[in-house]
Amino acid sequence: MKIRIVTFAILAVSALSIGAATFARADDAGEIAYRKAVMSSIGGHMAAMATIIKKAGGQPADLAVHADGIAALSKIAGHIFPEGSEFGDTAALPAIWDKPDEFKKALSAFQTAAAHLSKVADGGDMQAFGPAFGGLAKACKGCHENFREKKQ
Repeated sequence: MKIRIVTFAILAVSALSIGAATFARADDAGEIAYRKAVMSSIGGHMAAMATIIKKAGGQPADLAVHADGIAALSKIAGHIFPEGSEFGDTAALPAIWDKPDEFKKALSAFQTAAAHLSKVADGGDMQAFGPAFGGLAKACKGCHENFREKKQ
């Protein structure tokens, strides 16, 4: 009887451990999916603004909406790279977690550029918009070059 109880206890603990590991992986996959959605949203706003700037579509009045969207998303960008989400289907490089001070500096540059673009766009100064947009693109590139896997 004792052997059955011990065997059952071992099996129960093993099942719980496997379940917990599976749950942790599901959480990591969820974090990665969330991060991809946020970054895709930022990319969508950038692409929409580029289309408007090139006069290929959209309305200039929409620039402020897109700039405000990026500024808002930049505020959550700091917590979409939690520990444990560096594994799996992600283009995020280990440098994000290996060099956190450098990543925070690049992230801060992005947030500052996004806030500046939003302010310029809300003010309606189209002469200042181009350079501010370029500054944001440069900040994005700074992160992508050092902290994102190169696209093929």
